[in-house]
Amino acid sequence: MSVQRPERRVARGAVVVGVGDLEGARAAVAWAARQAAWRGVELELVSAVPLPVTGDAASVHYAVKITEEAERAARAVLDELSERVRAEHPGLLVHRSVPRDHPRHALRRAAEGAALLVTGARRRSRLRSGALGGFQLGSTSLYAASHARCPVAVVREDAPAGARGVVVGHDGSRQADAAVDAAAALARAAGTAVRVLRVWAYHPAGSWLPPEDDRARARERVREEQRRSLEEVCARARAAHPGVEVTGELVEDVHPSDALLTAAAHAQLLVVGARGHGAFLTALLGSTSHDLLHRAGGPVVVVPDAARSREVAERGRDGTPVGVEG
Repeated sequence: MSVQRPERRVARGAVVVGVGDLEGARAAVAWAARQAAWRGVELELVSAVPLPVTGDAASVHYAVKITEEAERAARAVLDELSERVRAEHPGLLVHRSVPRDHPRHALRRAAEGAALLVTGARRRSRLRSGALGGFQLGSTSLYAASHARCPVAVVREDAPAGARGVVVGHDGSRQADAAVDAAAALARAAGTAVRVLRVWAYHPAGSWLPPEDDRARARERVREEQRRSLEEVCARARAAHPGVEVTGELVEDVHPSDALLTAAAHAQLLVVGARGHGAFLTALLGSTSHDLLHRAGGPVVVVPDAARSREVAERGRDGTPVGVEG
């Protein structure tokens, strides 16, 4: 039986990548490596190996063998990915860890103190998703986006060639303020600009519809309130991040996800805040961020609600080691 090496904590401020299979991790690792290089921080590749459930003493021997084989396979994947990263970013410090734990728990612990947690997505088979294929967002990525205390990036594929800028959604909430701040920091690292999108729609109160002229005036008042609020958001972002170009755009649409996906079609990155306090993943993330994670083709960053993140962290903290260095 192999002997685990002493625990090595992930460096504070590092970029952490969750690695499953090689195919699903390539784009995520390449994107994360650029982020780490731009920031001048370490890159941590994490591939967790869950322990098999054993029903009796006789099966323990086989469980150990299975675990050791899984660890060897995981390290082989991390070795290949590390070599690629070092070839593209010679000065970047890359670490590898293969914790014996469920991937969800391993990533959550590895991300404690990290600047960014990155996960990928596997391509669906044609039998499962039709002739056009598509991507599958796993439960681990959803769990990370709803429980991690740091921003979480889900990277299916890199942004298309020629993509420019960071698009961030703002709905007037505290969580959206945090998303704009994170978007500006990401844009500064990449040397690009930020476009803050405010999606709004006018809904007359009550079941009685006022005359058309009154509705038009009320709609224009709502639009003006949204415009002033958006200008304040952009001004705060410019003040907090000097040198980063920040512009705002109002979009009237009853479907925020559709508007954000359209705006981000030619952007390098889409950023959204996590909202909600329920027990389910869709509630933890909020319906818009949950929808974007499933539908967006390019990289998406979910910025956590600080209060919710602290609550989740306190409830889940048990002191289990992050893992062992590979």
